[in-house]
Amino acid sequence: MTTENIPEYDFDIIELIKEGFRRIEGVKGTFVAAFALYIFAAIILQIVLGYFFPSPPAPAEPNYLNQQIVTILSYPVLMPLMAGIIMLAINHSRGEEIEYRSIFNYYHLTGTLSFAAILIYIMTVIGFVLLILPGIYLSIAYVFTLPLIVDKNMTVWEAMEFSRKSVTKHWFKVFGLLFLLSLMMAVGTLALGIGLIWAIPLMFVTLYGLLYPLIFDGVEE
Repeated sequence: MTTENIPEYDFDIIELIKEGFRRIEGVKGTFVAAFALYIFAAIILQIVLGYFFPSPPAPAEPNYLNQQIVTILSYPVLMPLMAGIIMLAINHSRGEEIEYRSIFNYYHLTGTLSFAAILIYIMTVIGFVLLILPGIYLSIAYVFTLPLIVDKNMTVWEAMEFSRKSVTKHWFKVFGLLFLLSLMMAVGTLALGIGLIWAIPLMFVTLYGLLYPLIFDGVEE
């Protein structure tokens, strides 16, 4: 696949979120169930891996090295699940029937998705260590790496660079969208987390079910 031609696109943040609210009708339970499975797996991994690579709880000084090891070792389990949730949103946008169990369909890409996550993690951490701003830039710019690997059959570096270059065209708008969606997730945790019933599907449907197709659906595999 060639990725020299970066797609032309534009969007209105508020209008995209409004459309996201419309699109989540009828599928909220699917996304909440899928995300709950992801969180459950993440908690189990944290407990198991934390036993072998412990880090003392606050207020003690944490063991940052062990925390990073636990994060990286969790990728082979978590990254295919995250790709699965993302693909739920993309497939929903294309009019396909979706079910939460399909998030387990991407473990054949475990190595590729884990390698991508490790590279993104390393480059983002380096960016934060150097000047902070490069880390913020990369954390937003690489947001479409996983679906480009799964949906467009791109290599890891190809997907990272294509995501980065595409997002850079409207980086501040993508940042603003992610900021508002993340704020809604944070607010959704209040009142016993009831708001997450809307905030979780809104995050995935808006970012990956609406913005991703807007940018990348014209890109051939």
